[in-house]
Amino acid sequence: MIRRAVPGDLENLLPLLASFSKEAGTNFSQEHLLSALEPLLNNKLLGLVFVAELEGILVGYAIIGWGWGIESGGREALIDEVFVLELVRNQGIGAKMLTTAIKILKKHGTKTVFLETEAQNPNSRKLYQNLGFDNEDSVWMRKKL
Repeated sequence: MIRRAVPGDLENLLPLLASFSKEAGTNFSQEHLLSALEPLLNNKLLGLVFVAELEGILVGYAIIGWGWGIESGGREALIDEVFVLELVRNQGIGAKMLTTAIKILKKHGTKTVFLETEAQNPNSRKLYQNLGFDNEDSVWMRKKL
């Protein structure tokens, strides 16, 4: 089952975020993950969190943040993270989460959805392309404050 996460999911979501962080090599602390996730679960104005649940156990999540862009013509969404436990990957769970999320984003008046993926991750790029995402020539840049 795919559904929007609620504040009561926090305790079960944190280990999934920690697993993603470990896989991605960021190894964020529990405090870092908590400070980023808790406000999202409590304030829809910041973004939305979707979870995948199998037999009552959370096995994946998708985190989306809101933005606004002239180029997009209004509300934008950024798919910040998508994660599915390795044990249940390649079963369509990520695709179902994103399909559900995109339907809800449309209902929220979202004009454009962005995401970032690693160049060395062809499986995720294939998934995103199958869902209608196009490659862009833009280059992401970052400055931590």
